[in-house]
Amino acid sequence: MKYFFTFISCIYYCIGLNAQAFTYASDGQKISTEQSFFNEKRTKESSVTDYISIYQQHISAIRGHQCPMYPSCSNYGIKVFQETSFVNAFLLTSDRLLRCGHDRDHYGLTLSKTGFKYIDYPHYDTIPRNLEYTANRYFYAYTSLNQPDSSLRLIRNLLNNEYYQEALLEIIRLENSAKNVGNELFVNKIICLNALGHYEKAIFEYETKASTSLKKDPELIYQIALVQDKLSNDTQTLTLITEGLTQCQHCRTEPKFLALRALVYAKQYNWQASAQAYRLLSSFDSYVMNSKSALKTLADAEKIWYRSPTLAGALSVIPGAGYWYAGHKQTAVASFLINGLLTFATYSNIKKENYGMAALTGVFNLSFYLGNITGAVKSTQRFNEKQKENIVRKLQYNSHL
Repeated sequence: MKYFFTFISCIYYCIGLNAQAFTYASDGQKISTEQSFFNEKRTKESSVTDYISIYQQHISAIRGHQCPMYPSCSNYGIKVFQETSFVNAFLLTSDRLLRCGHDRDHYGLTLSKTGFKYIDYPHYDTIPRNLEYTANRYFYAYTSLNQPDSSLRLIRNLLNNEYYQEALLEIIRLENSAKNVGNELFVNKIICLNALGHYEKAIFEYETKASTSLKKDPELIYQIALVQDKLSNDTQTLTLITEGLTQCQHCRTEPKFLALRALVYAKQYNWQASAQAYRLLSSFDSYVMNSKSALKTLADAEKIWYRSPTLAGALSVIPGAGYWYAGHKQTAVASFLINGLLTFATYSNIKKENYGMAALTGVFNLSFYLGNITGAVKSTQRFNEKQKENIVRKLQYNSHL
């Protein structure tokens, strides 16, 4: 019986290692109980999640919630035990514990109340939109060459100085005054909503309040295409770009459509289609240098060496070798040491005929060993994905989108 309680204690302590009681949203606020992985309404009851919850409430709080990962290791454990089979969850949690705090260059950043955290969701899950921390983007007012109305000067100044909320309020005031200020007002309203992150509202405004003639305005189509791109609606974005290019024959918005098209194709990892769009963009004098730089980046993308997940799994027969191959060198060392220590502990207990502890350490040894194999495979896939994402980020920086 004492071995049973020892086993249970080890489960919730080891799975909760380096964990925190609550995860935080990117704005620093606690996630609500409906969104948190630690709540009463669970998708699947499990005794293991109860033990992790005990750890969160009574041990993690004392340790100061210091997990560098998002979600924390304990919340990650609760999530996978609720959403996958017991064996798969045990392997995923073992892999996460091996990787926790190591090789941080392989993860995106998010900003929480306690500082920056490294984003690491289960491989089967989708990372929430806008969770990853990015540098501030600047938005500039649209000025119609045919609309010199002085009533729009304040809005332009507010927008160009990053007072997006104030600019939006002024736009609403002008709309309510029923003053005819042309397309520029509505376009700047969409820009404000985009800058404030109100993407769905921007689309709603466009669909319900823009007139048929206004929807043919190339600049408005471009701004809505940017919003759809933020929502990762690639099909809608490309459709809007095609429509905008049809409406915009040799107008000043045409190169912006081509730049956005090139970037959307790049996000789909369609390097050839992206390169074709950049070649068309190079016909515009002001975009020649940007196009050349982007084409060079895309040429480098064709030469990327992608690592084999199968080979990573095979190498993981030696604990840590697969992680090393995947570029997770610190995790590789941790995996080798942990598996080595557990193997030695299991062997020592068997030699001393302490079969209860041998069974306990053997279970954890098997878990971390198999987790090392499956984790190396997924780390290789993550490495390959990161390579492609770096290309896209370079193109985004180059395109100023």
